[in-house]
Amino acid sequence: MPHVIEPASSSRAKCRGCDQKIAKGELRFGERQPNAFGEGEMTLWFHLDCAAYKRPEPFLQALENEKAVEDRERLAAVAEFGIAHRRVPRINGAERAPSGRARCRSCKQLIERGAWRIALVYFEEFRFEPSGFVHATCAREYFETTDLIERIKHFSPNLNASDLDDLKLALATTAERAMQ
Repeated sequence: MPHVIEPASSSRAKCRGCDQKIAKGELRFGERQPNAFGEGEMTLWFHLDCAAYKRPEPFLQALENEKAVEDRERLAAVAEFGIAHRRVPRINGAERAPSGRARCRSCKQLIERGAWRIALVYFEEFRFEPSGFVHATCAREYFETTDLIERIKHFSPNLNASDLDDLKLALATTAERAMQ
């Protein structure tokens, strides 16, 4: 059965991308997968934005057949950007490092306490598994782009405007370092 985009029939389902409830009547993306526990299929539910950010290929397949989605062009562009930059769908938000113990997956150096780090996840066995962090200043090398703020903001709703400005500065430092 193909992937679907449909209104939520209740508000019981949680989005696999952000772990928040999907409101009744809200359009949602259903990714069809073989049932890991028996015969048939299962459906993984996502908010449309979360699906475009984290599951771009199956989302575009479903979006192709669904012409009535508001913001269709923006969602398609978000998903295509994730396909063009293969590591970008791994982004799961950003934060200041609470300790100095984690290593950057790009440069392999310790991420200093208080430095901005971008959290990563991999989609394995029908769920997102934590997979470490990247310095915000290593973003260009790892993601091959620094156009990440909207994704980070989506998965880090607790960041305020000042935090986002600091994060943009760290990403800009990446861009300046790469040009030298």
